Amino acid sequence: MSYKNESAGCYILQDENVIEKLECKHFEAGYWQDKPGFSLVDGGRGGSVKIRIGNQTAILRQYRRGGLVTHISKDCYLWLGRKGSRPWREWHLLQQASQAGLPVAKPLGACVWKRGLLYRAAIMTAYLEGTDTLAERLVHSPIDRDTWFRLGSLLKKMQSLGFRHADLNANNLLIDQDSKFYIIDFDKGRIMKKLDNWQWAPLYRLQRSLVKIDRQQTLHYGDQDWQALMDGYQSSL
Repeated sequence: MSYKNESAGCYILQDENVIEKLECKHFEAGYWQDKPGFSLVDGGRGGSVKIRIGNQTAILRQYRRGGLVTHISKDCYLWLGRKGSRPWREWHLLQQASQAGLPVAKPLGACVWKRGLLYRAAIMTAYLEGTDTLAERLVHSPIDRDTWFRLGSLLKKMQSLGFRHADLNANNLLIDQDSKFYIIDFDKGRIMKKLDNWQWAPLYRLQRSLVKIDRQQTLHYGDQDWQALMDGYQSSL
């Protein structure tokens, strides 16, 4: 892991063992638009693109605000120092999750651009080949009970290790052709000391997202699927 002040007001955090030296321009989506491998990524609040850097494919995500505050600023945050910035916190959280054996996207780099009391930010993670979001998969085909059960077990494992996902929804869970799950987007996530009442809110958020998406576009999803997920969650230590 290394940190550097690339230029006045621009700070980069990266692991030089897994990716070539990064520069501030590498975190600007516009830099990649006319380069091979560039494409937009659907889902969330936007701001994510797929890029090809060196010999690997990556996801570059700009931090975007949601809610009423977007009328004031769509991508600026109050500067509280590098360690308090959103990409710095998420980068370290992903590192810890990976070291704990959780299936997450490897963090490649983080960047903040400071201007006065505000900053903009971006994070770069490894692209998970051959995956769909859970929502995308359910649009096209159902998922069997054993797979839902395993998802419940995975979510229990994540929480038992102390990781609280701040936005657990059907677009932040990926599934590959072998029905293996991955958890992405740990922005605003936290490490908790132990399981407590906090563990239920992320699960309810996931359940609400499935119901909401099902209203917008019919999913191969029903109450029995959620029950299978909860059975897997409850069966895990």
